[in-house]
Amino acid sequence: MNAKRILSKIVGVTQTAIGGFIMLFAFFVFYNIFNIQTVFGFSAEAIGLYLWAFIIFGLLSAISGLFLFYEP
Repeated sequence: MNAKRILSKIVGVTQTAIGGFIMLFAFFVFYNIFNIQTVFGFSAEAIGLYLWAFIIFGLLSAISGLFLFYEP
């Protein structure tokens, strides 16, 4: 295994983990776990927008990371 393939797998796993964390954070914001909405000052009207933005960004990051990890 060459250095490019190893680096690609490391970056892929890291990027997938970050994407998963962002999606988890989206649900924490939506359900107000740990009082996150108040801590970050999110308004109740914009929670849906934040939820969609975090989930879309998280999914794109996770999919991109998986493509890097399983690169032939």
